[in-house]
This record gives sequence, C-alpha cells and structure tokens, in this order.
Amino acid sequence: MLGAGHDVGIGVHVVGFGEHAHHSPERAEDAAAARIATSSDYLREVLAEVPVLVIGAISATEAELAGNQAGLWGSLLPAAWSLALALRARGLGTTWTTLHLRYEREVADLLGLPADVRQGVLLPVAYTKGTDFRPGPRVDLDSVRHVNGW
Repeated sequence: MLGAGHDVGIGVHVVGFGEHAHHSPERAEDAAAARIATSSDYLREVLAEVPVLVIGAISATEAELAGNQAGLWGSLLPAAWSLALALRARGLGTTWTTLHLRYEREVADLLGLPADVRQGVLLPVAYTKGTDFRPGPRVDLDSVRHVNGW
C-alpha cells in the first residue's frame, strides 16, 4: 500500500473483475481507443498472475472529498508516478490502472483498510517480457494546446 506521507509497504490481494470491467475493441470508435480497450481486457485477464499489486491510497475525510480534488490527490498521484518510474529504472514494469476502483469498498474490506482511506491507483508490478519499449502515439500538439483561451 502506498500511502501519501507514509512509508511504502506492499499490499497484495487479487480481485476478479469479471465482465464488469470488460471493454470491447469492436465498440471502440478509433484505433487508440481500441488499443486501450484491448490492453484493459488483457490486464483484467492476467491481473491474478501479477506478483505484486501496489495500491496508492490516501486518508481523506468526507469533507476533504467534497473539497478541492487536485489538492487532495496532489501528493498521492505524483508519488505513485515516481514509483512507476523508479520501477522501470530497475527493470520492472507497471501500468497505471483504476480497474479495481469499481470495487473499492470490497478491496478495502479485504485489505482491512480504515473507512477514511481512499484508493487512487493500482500499480501491478512485474518483470517485463521484453525491452522494446517506445513512446506511444501522440496527437499533434496544436490540436490540444490552447493559448490565452480555450
């Protein structure tokens, strides 16, 4: 469990996501969405085989949840991203996923998390099958950049 402002420990438990998290590439509107859907399906199918699952979580009251979300998650999410980069530098792979959040309460119960702990990300960690990594396709910057207005 990766908790903001706390020592990092590893919490491991696997939940079957079944058809609830299924995305079909046939319903995807474009090639990028199809790749994401296929990747998500694959992750759902193999998640039980991943040796380590790291859940980034933060303690938050109901009042904090109703407030500024950027401020609330602003320490946890960069910490999880830094962990992902550190894992990659050590020959391990991960992917940022929130597939488990549909079952956040059930996962919390299985792990014995206090009621005020909110999960933000699941990082499945394992050695990769290959090393031929390359940047993913990106849209043209001019199509998403806005200067002095939307």
